[in-house]
Amino acid sequence: MLVLNPQRVKFDGHEWAQVESIAIDRLAQKLVQDWSDDGAFAVFVDVPEQRVRVSLVQVLDEGTLDALVPGMSGDLVFEAARSGSDAGRFEIVISIVIGEVRHEVSRGRGVRTLVAWGVSSSGDTDPVVVIEKGGGA
Repeated sequence: MLVLNPQRVKFDGHEWAQVESIAIDRLAQKLVQDWSDDGAFAVFVDVPEQRVRVSLVQVLDEGTLDALVPGMSGDLVFEAARSGSDAGRFEIVISIVIGEVRHEVSRGRGVRTLVAWGVSSSGDTDPVVVIEKGGGA
């Protein structure tokens, strides 16, 4: 999932302005594969364990003293829509643990890049929850 210019981005209840993008990637943590003697291609593939990686890019107009550090946890909440209208609007809630916080200056502006990992409350529930907010077509 890739959301460009998400709206109303909050982490642990604190609003974050000027978030350019949020990418949610799903990665195989454990991959089980099996081959037969009949050819070169796998005949069975399963992913019994997976990770959810969240990358967030935020523009900083001024310096920041936010104390974001690896290991911090909380809910990342933001809104997105399929178009610029209220139709098809969604709220996405992800329980995350921050893994990386990087700052750089690019094209005369500050940029913060955050990498976090989704955390399931029970191991069998998806850490990414999508809630429909507006009517779709």
